[in-house]
Amino acid sequence: MSREPGCKIPIGLVSALGEAGISAEHVLASAGLPSRLLDTPGRYVPPSDYFALWNSIGAVSGDPGIGIRLATLIKPELTEPLFLAVLSAGTLAEAIAVVSRFKRLLEPEELLVVRDAAAEQLVVTYRWPDGEERVPQCLVDAELAFLVEIGRRGTGQPDLSPKQIFLRASTLEVNGRHQGFFRCAIRLGEARNAIAFAIEDSGRPFATRNPELLNALLPHLQANTPAPPDAGMARVRSVIAERVRGRRPEADEVARELAMSTRAMQRLLKDSGTSFRRVLDEVRNEHARGYLVSTTFSDGEVSFLLGFEDPNSFYRAFRAWNGMSPNEFRRQGAIGR
Repeated sequence: MSREPGCKIPIGLVSALGEAGISAEHVLASAGLPSRLLDTPGRYVPPSDYFALWNSIGAVSGDPGIGIRLATLIKPELTEPLFLAVLSAGTLAEAIAVVSRFKRLLEPEELLVVRDAAAEQLVVTYRWPDGEERVPQCLVDAELAFLVEIGRRGTGQPDLSPKQIFLRASTLEVNGRHQGFFRCAIRLGEARNAIAFAIEDSGRPFATRNPELLNALLPHLQANTPAPPDAGMARVRSVIAERVRGRRPEADEVARELAMSTRAMQRLLKDSGTSFRRVLDEVRNEHARGYLVSTTFSDGEVSFLLGFEDPNSFYRAFRAWNGMSPNEFRRQGAIGR
């Protein structure tokens, strides 16, 4: 089970292009890409094709700020694993960590997150290990604007702005879209593309956090999850299920959410004949089976949502839990429908 083959075209890009008055067909033709490339939502393409797509978007639109505009137009779809995880984050910092992890596991580019205590800021660097100079500026703009946009939507504060932006570009467009959107100092000719948020802003809670999102997406889970033996166990499972969204929850944070000490929670689990690790595995397995049967998420995307360090770890765990691979389980589920 390997890393996804290239870059994922954002789900919702076609509708965002339409809202911006840009013909997707014209973009693909100008880029020399297949005319039906965007027919499949969330398709993965080689970096060269991805760069060609974004270069063409910039050229066809004639708008040097089109990356920023598209970032504001893309709707948060619950059928997109990244959005599902981001909207479940507790704070802006958690949401950025989710995006960083998604990139690390499933895409060739990276988001490097560093907490600079001295400057009281969280610095996020957008980096391509192979060929920084080839990355279209409108793609850089879209990626950095996306982080600001999820911060504004998640916190419900449309005025939330970063402290500063660092761009490798030496010049920007004259229409002022960058300044108007980011509303902060923009430093040009830098050695990196990066964005810095105030530590205080990075800790702002997300109003979008909603434990019901998962059940809304996957009614299969609720219908096929065995009832826990008692109310205490039900609460533990519920908190774990809420937090298994793009990360692996730890025992101490689950205990805090339950207003219990970690020792008290572990004692509760032991009295019920189980352990935190076992319950976590059970919840992960239930969600994995639900995703595989009820969605078109790739195995790599499922591993991301369940908080695994890499797709191979998920593959091994799923086989140990179910005696078959994720693909075999998916095929079996399709036959049973």
